[in-house]
Amino acid sequence: MESSSERVTLQQLARRLGLHHGTVSRALRGHPGIAAETVRRVRELAKALGYQPDPYLAGLSAYRQGRRAPHFTGTLAWVTNWPTRDGWRSNHAFPQYLDGARRRAESLGYKVEEFWIREQGRGAEAALRVLQARGVQGLLLVPQPESHTRLDADLSWFSAVTFGTTLEAPELNAVTSHPYRTMIALLEKLRELGYRRPGLAASWFHEERVNRMWSAGFWAYEAERGRRRGVVPPLLMERLDGGDERGFFGWLRKHRPEVVIATDHGKVRAWLEGAGWKIPEEIGLVPPITSDNSWFSGMNENGPVMGAAAVDLLVSMLHRNERGVPEHPQRVMIKATWVEGKSVRGQ
Repeated sequence: MESSSERVTLQQLARRLGLHHGTVSRALRGHPGIAAETVRRVRELAKALGYQPDPYLAGLSAYRQGRRAPHFTGTLAWVTNWPTRDGWRSNHAFPQYLDGARRRAESLGYKVEEFWIREQGRGAEAALRVLQARGVQGLLLVPQPESHTRLDADLSWFSAVTFGTTLEAPELNAVTSHPYRTMIALLEKLRELGYRRPGLAASWFHEERVNRMWSAGFWAYEAERGRRRGVVPPLLMERLDGGDERGFFGWLRKHRPEVVIATDHGKVRAWLEGAGWKIPEEIGLVPPITSDNSWFSGMNENGPVMGAAAVDLLVSMLHRNERGVPEHPQRVMIKATWVEGKSVRGQ
């Protein structure tokens, strides 16, 4: 057995397994051209011997790869868990995640394929067995349709990254915006534009998807400015649709915010304009975060950047042979940026 005080090398793994060192290297990266049984054998021995990639050689390899056109390395699965195959596309941000992920993956030699785990009524465990049989080892999990979602599946074969905070278990490495800081940055920008009485109108559905950080950021900002009285209390409702219109206008008339930060901003715009309000002349309207700034001003979450960051994180995990549920999950937070639209007064 090799000395435990020395770094275990690819060549040592290859000798123990009777394989070429190139085969061992590709097996550790999950290359689709390597048989699943070979991948299993290589990874089991690598784990048993405590193999870790040499960071200097990895850096040299990345440098060399960056100087030549990428070659196909493998497939990453874009895993969706919505009731319908394309239901996830109803959120305008998620296709932007996919676009960014695909562009970044292609630059690294990977392709991204969509995979709906509910197809034919199967569960998550059965769906992941299909991916394992195909030799797919990298998963990008799209945000879940509901908050606090739990997936009962064995991920020990896979490296996996998700988006946001809707997946409660298993707890994975994730790429997300920073709702708390985004709310504070939004309020600072609105104040810069002259608004002194902002109001937050949020559905519990959207609040739960971000662990209530919209309202937390709102209250923290007002407290930081020393405002104890005169603050417009947030309107938190089950969902800002249907019968909630009366409650919204009751809140609006009572508290008279100068600008409304609304999670269901499209619905609120229709209500306001239907009641004769002029936006932005009589009232401003912004979402807490947005991916579509064709009309609304607001904080853009930069969906393509989030998708690219998720691929960077996932590929680095594949290279390091990090599989399963991490002991200490990481969060990569992407900063949102202000974009000018037509829904608030200009400077």
